[in-house]
Amino acid sequence: MNETKLCEIFRVVLDVDGSFDVKSVRRVTESRWDSLAHTSLVAAVESEFGVQLEIADMDRMTSYAATRLLLEEKGL
Repeated sequence: MNETKLCEIFRVVLDVDGSFDVKSVRRVTESRWDSLAHTSLVAAVESEFGVQLEIADMDRMTSYAATRLLLEEKGL
């Protein structure tokens, strides 16, 4: 899993600049992470990493760290 790519996905989808610490972002505390942003994150992760996420996987994407762990568990 390329962590630089994952950081960039979060920055682009959440529309934040390079100084924003995406590694600490959590869905419940980030107002820009609404349902549309979540769908965009899922689509971008699937496209960039060539993975098909299940609904349960999508539900686990509650933070940058949780998303990174999910990808690591999938062997990426």
